[in-house]
Amino acid sequence: MADRNDYVAALGKVFSDDAPANPKKSVKKARVGFAADVDVKEFEVENYGDVEADNVSYGGKSTKRLKVYDAKQRQSWYVDQKTYALLSKRNITRTDSEGGIIPIQDKTTDDKTFNEKYDLDLEELFDSKVSDKDAILWTDSNNEVVTRKGCGKTAWRNAYRRLVVHVMDPKNAIRFSRALQIQLDYLMAHEALLLNDIIVVLDKISDDPRNHTSKKKKKMDLNIALTKALLNVNVGRILVANSGTISYFFHPDTRVGKNRTFNFWSTTPLLTTLPPISWFIPSIFTFTPSENFIGSRAHATNSILRSVLGPGRFLTRLITGGREEFVVDDLKAIAQNLAAETTGFEAAMRAQFGNHAGRQKVNEFRIENRLPTDESAVRSFIGSPISTMVNNGVVHILRALANHWEGLNTIPFGNFAHQRMEQLNVNVILRFHIPFVLMTLANLRGWCSWDSMVLGPFITKLMNLRPTDTMDPANELLNELNSNIVDNVCGGIFSRIEPFQRWITQMRVANELIMTEKEKVQTILSSVTAGIEAGYKLTKTVDWMVPDNVTMLKYVVQHIKLDPAKKRLRQYNGDRLVDEQTGILFTASLDRITEALRASSFNELMPAFDMLTKSNKMSKTTIDSMKENIIRTNGEAGTDMEINNNLSSEMISSLVSLLQQDLEQRQKLYLNDHVCKLALNALRPRDKRTLLEMVQKGYENTRPAQLLLRRTRTLLKREVRRAALDRQLTLLSKGEITNNLVEDEWYLVERIGDASGSLGIYQYRTSRSTTNDVLFIARTGAEERFDRTHYQFRKYVPIGEAIVRAQKAFMVIELDLLKRFAYAAYMEFSDLRDDLLKLQTVSGINCYALDEARLNGLVHIKSHSSTQISWKDLQPGHNYFIEVKPYKYELFEYAEGMDLDNRKRYFKTAPQNMIVVGGGPTGLLTTLHSLENCLRSGGTMKLYEARDAFEKAGGTYERAQVVRLDSRWVRMLRYHLGTLFEDVWIPATEETDSHLGNTLPTQGFIEITIKDMEAIMHLEVSKLWSRDLLEIYARSSANFDYKKNVMTKQGNALKERDLVKRRVDPNGEPSEEFHTWEVVQLIGNKTLSPDDMTPGRSYNVFSRDQGGLLTMELVSADEGVFDFRSTDEGLTIQVTRSNFPSVYAYDPKAKGNARSSFKTIVFQSVDLNREGKLTRYEVEFASIMNESHIMDVGQTNIAFASGKPAVTKEHLTACPYEPYGVSCIQGIKISMGMHNFGETRFGKGLIADFRSQTEQNTRVVGDFTKSVITAPIVKEMLSIMSNLPRSNDWHMHLRHT
Repeated sequence: MADRNDYVAALGKVFSDDAPANPKKSVKKARVGFAADVDVKEFEVENYGDVEADNVSYGGKSTKRLKVYDAKQRQSWYVDQKTYALLSKRNITRTDSEGGIIPIQDKTTDDKTFNEKYDLDLEELFDSKVSDKDAILWTDSNNEVVTRKGCGKTAWRNAYRRLVVHVMDPKNAIRFSRALQIQLDYLMAHEALLLNDIIVVLDKISDDPRNHTSKKKKKMDLNIALTKALLNVNVGRILVANSGTISYFFHPDTRVGKNRTFNFWSTTPLLTTLPPISWFIPSIFTFTPSENFIGSRAHATNSILRSVLGPGRFLTRLITGGREEFVVDDLKAIAQNLAAETTGFEAAMRAQFGNHAGRQKVNEFRIENRLPTDESAVRSFIGSPISTMVNNGVVHILRALANHWEGLNTIPFGNFAHQRMEQLNVNVILRFHIPFVLMTLANLRGWCSWDSMVLGPFITKLMNLRPTDTMDPANELLNELNSNIVDNVCGGIFSRIEPFQRWITQMRVANELIMTEKEKVQTILSSVTAGIEAGYKLTKTVDWMVPDNVTMLKYVVQHIKLDPAKKRLRQYNGDRLVDEQTGILFTASLDRITEALRASSFNELMPAFDMLTKSNKMSKTTIDSMKENIIRTNGEAGTDMEINNNLSSEMISSLVSLLQQDLEQRQKLYLNDHVCKLALNALRPRDKRTLLEMVQKGYENTRPAQLLLRRTRTLLKREVRRAALDRQLTLLSKGEITNNLVEDEWYLVERIGDASGSLGIYQYRTSRSTTNDVLFIARTGAEERFDRTHYQFRKYVPIGEAIVRAQKAFMVIELDLLKRFAYAAYMEFSDLRDDLLKLQTVSGINCYALDEARLNGLVHIKSHSSTQISWKDLQPGHNYFIEVKPYKYELFEYAEGMDLDNRKRYFKTAPQNMIVVGGGPTGLLTTLHSLENCLRSGGTMKLYEARDAFEKAGGTYERAQVVRLDSRWVRMLRYHLGTLFEDVWIPATEETDSHLGNTLPTQGFIEITIKDMEAIMHLEVSKLWSRDLLEIYARSSANFDYKKNVMTKQGNALKERDLVKRRVDPNGEPSEEFHTWEVVQLIGNKTLSPDDMTPGRSYNVFSRDQGGLLTMELVSADEGVFDFRSTDEGLTIQVTRSNFPSVYAYDPKAKGNARSSFKTIVFQSVDLNREGKLTRYEVEFASIMNESHIMDVGQTNIAFASGKPAVTKEHLTACPYEPYGVSCIQGIKISMGMHNFGETRFGKGLIADFRSQTEQNTRVVGDFTKSVITAPIVKEMLSIMSNLPRSNDWHMHLRHT
């Protein structure tokens, strides 16, 4: 390989030349060859001016910057002069503590993916496509504050912004930025970008403590970022909620370094007794109370105020500093918010009952709620270190921390739950937590001069710890802490010194481990650099602004009112008279439009007539006269019949004018029908039906309608922003028009002269030499031909696919590398921080174009299996696999002249087929997550679901339990579900929490009811099923016997292509051994027609509602109306010839399952018989219905995701046998309030702005964000079961279960 000195020499050759006069325009190329490695042909070096440094607003000047391109690795990166100097000095290649080497392009290591086949020049791509709008420095969003009611809606924001800008220094900046970056995962893309802008500015402040950039310039940038961010309600709430991390008066090191001064101000009688000085002087200058001095005056004052103001109120919490009566201590309360470490329950208990009694209360709470004491203490320490140590005891907390770090460093798989507060981050602990630990220990020991001379400066070093490319600075601080600080600050007490030093040792071990894992993160990031940069640039060039609230509500109402009138225009006798996407009404077909409108009913056109009368374009008398005429002719039912000639030409002209004007106005604002329908479809079905009916009947101004309209408006904002992302991605994916088509490449096909857009993305296969026909393969796999004279072909730039691969990398980092360390721990490396921060922002981009790109990537992988090989391409001496039977492969070594069967399939490696048994949450996620690797190996994925969810678009039995999912589930669901994840778990505009689920960002958890989670996962799996990417078998009745290691299936659940083992040999003769047979056909019983019916006879009738066959007697058959009655079920149905069900001749055995309608089943042998053919034979279906058949799954991986895992030594188990869970019979009684669509639940104005993120939810889905006290529930259950009329049935049920 090329020596690193060759790299430095190559850069030096270019830098040694004089700088060009105008570095921004002059481009100089130099090619340098390396003699050390013949494979590395050359580097192409271009000399650029540093545009950012040249920007006057940043106060910089032009410098030289290189863009280096490695032809072999197909990788580019930037290098500036400062970086080159470091390279020369350190004699290294591509590592720089200052972050000067920034990779901008790399090829993924995935085989045959889009990223590998295209060399994306992102700078040129974005400059050419968005030349009229350069990448913005600051993200713009709608001003959501002007729409909010209440006093001071802007005043407090301005005051807050000025305060933060004033107190922001490097120490505050680094602490504030680390708190904000945790929240990026649970924001929409534009909100995450607003927060990202603030974090970037804070990083500039914290990384520049010596003010190389003017302090005024940094303050100005922060002021701009905060101004724009505070216009967004959700981001503003996050800023306020995390403002407690800012030191507004003094930093901890100042308190310790000047402890004598602070002691004077806090103990002078005059200052601590005279109001109003005494109101704020003690709180500013006093040290934290120790275990022995609790602050009796504050304790007494808060106790009085709690009783006067009442528990659980916002005012009580505000005045008493959160020390109001603790809800869990009330025996009448069934539940309160879980995540005890975020509620301050330890301090609350201690403040109410004193040290001893308060700690006993805390321990009782932990035991009753199954909270492991040490783990809970560790989580509490991360949120509030001082109070946790004081409330639980310093020695106990130090031991818990040392044990926790030792456990995570030792256990290979790290933290099972991926709890964010339990993951390791050495730099954050040193920078933010160790100073408070040292202050608490010094306070317990008693302050002295050593603290001001030694401890204070050391705490300053800790707080000034900056991100670097190694852990050396952290190790130096740990060594100094261990050798110079621990003994003195602990006062020589061994019980404190020993756990503290053990904790320090484990932090050193963690530093060594994270350096190893850092290389893995770098490898992942380098493979998706193009996607990261593309996604970040995309967010910076998209227009995130949406119309104002009044305009959106107006057009939502207009859409609902006019949609029935456009119903016939969308598809009238095969003609499309209106385009919902482009908002075009094809007025050239006015005659056809007239016919379509006259084919509508009066009730369908009534909302449009209502709009015309309100705008004085049509008189109400005319409408009433037409309605009376219709009723006079056809009665009341006539209003639902075709209006025909009752609709005059003048009315048609007015309707057409209204429709055209509405479409044009909404198209300008990107509020077309398609976007409005997406927002309406996101409502609950019942809510949608209610809203449509109320608006179409003119009740849009009522309170219920306004509530639903506001919810629709919120969803519409999200859809408009997604549409903006779709438009930008579509624009960027369009390459240049070409006639030189390359086989297997992807192209956009467009009609010549048609500006409406492309027909789609197609893969080129071949062209005919005699004609102009070009053969393409569509994404669906279908072949299509296009004539060159009518179509043009444009190169497809896979910008969406590149972003999707970057989003997958975000998931992979979580799954593979965050078992021990937090994501933020890797962000403490200076050479990774920028890319990881951008990747975190890019992961939140969701739109339908990216959903399509994700599916297209899977289709491409399936059609280009990297493992299958043609028999003609086999190389002598190499090992290959041959498919001898379905899903069975044998290894062989190919030799020259070997006789091969060209009908067989050959593979480099054996395909990895997979069967997932169980369609619950675990089975669905297993299917989604394993599909890509399964397809990449050339295998197939099958999902066996015992329920009927995929037949009915929702299971008959739905589980309403609420589950809490850890961060691994969050990452997988985020990637695999895309927009569906955002719909469910990401709060929409101005929402305090998401609509269907709860989020706990500081812990990395989300919550949702099982039925809602299964519904969205069913939808995603169904999308994959529609693309033929996997196979689904509903009502499969499959089971896996782990003891016998076989998979069985009931006979009535057999389907075509199933492979079963039967005691029949390939010749069709009985055998003692099992042989494999394939189900090739299911022959059904003959269905009877209405003419075959005879009254008084019994038949087998298929009922969709009952889900099977019913034995029913035909009671009567008069004038085409048939009445069937079931004596067993007590059911009577009436049908006509038009809706006649499937009816079969009576068979007493054919009951229950719908598949009982089959008469025979045809099996075909997999092996050849003695005649060299495949044997077939039929079996009566009734004879095998209730038999259990052994499935021949071959070399297939089986994931059994049904029920609790069994204890077995032969199989892998992915989860514990008894996971944590809660079952509650009184869930609805815990929260009686309406969920209110996720909108404000705490009033308006300042109360809503300042509410904390740990307030109790009143939404029903929030029940399981609480820890449930089981005793009151059990008592109530006993009362219910004892007093009900059927209580004896309960007793019998409990005795037998």
